[in-house]
Amino acid sequence: MLRHLLLIVTICLISGAVFAQNTQSGTVFENKTRVVLPGVMVENANNGKHTLTDKSGKFIIQAKAGDKLFFTGSFYRPDTLLLTNLNPKEIFLTPKQTTLSEVQVTNIELKTRKGEFTDPAFHGQTVVYHRDQNGNYDGGITVRLHWWDKDNKKKKKQEEFIKDQQIQDEIAKVFSADNIARYVPLKEPDLDNFILLYIPSVKTYINRNFNLASYLNVSYKKYQELPPDLRTAGQLNK
Repeated sequence: MLRHLLLIVTICLISGAVFAQNTQSGTVFENKTRVVLPGVMVENANNGKHTLTDKSGKFIIQAKAGDKLFFTGSFYRPDTLLLTNLNPKEIFLTPKQTTLSEVQVTNIELKTRKGEFTDPAFHGQTVVYHRDQNGNYDGGITVRLHWWDKDNKKKKKQEEFIKDQQIQDEIAKVFSADNIARYVPLKEPDLDNFILLYIPSVKTYINRNFNLASYLNVSYKKYQELPPDLRTAGQLNK
């Protein structure tokens, strides 16, 4: 009996050693800040295996030297790693940044006909000295109003509204209970209250410095500091 038990233990130890020799482990961080990134997809392009980093940013995946790993996460640039050995790795992902196209402003010379000038008091409209029937100045002025294209202005507002709606839909998907549960250790109804209290506005979300992991980390700390009676959604004025 003892002999059989020793045999089983030996087989388990050998199997564990073989498994360890065929797996790659590591931790995924945000570049520069070293904030751990949970929920990052790790995929082995050679054997098709995939996994997600845990709440500590750690992962373990079946792999061998020579395999290529892909790392993808929301709001982060994807990255790849060619395995030369199976030592534990530290992976750093760079946040995606939305940059605005450069706008160049140049001085424009406004040319007016003789006797015309633009008056700031009339919102830059062209002003002409008034003349009598003989062509002489009589002291009055004529303001030439330039009407804007109302249809284009209305169309622009509609486009901005639709864009905001699309961003709000994206925020709702990112801040779903299933997704946020990967980042913060909360369960319903606390999870629902947390999301309703700290779901970001469109302005905050599209800010080039917005980072989901950092935002949730700061928000969770604020949530923990709240007294129980203020953790119910709708009672906190942000």
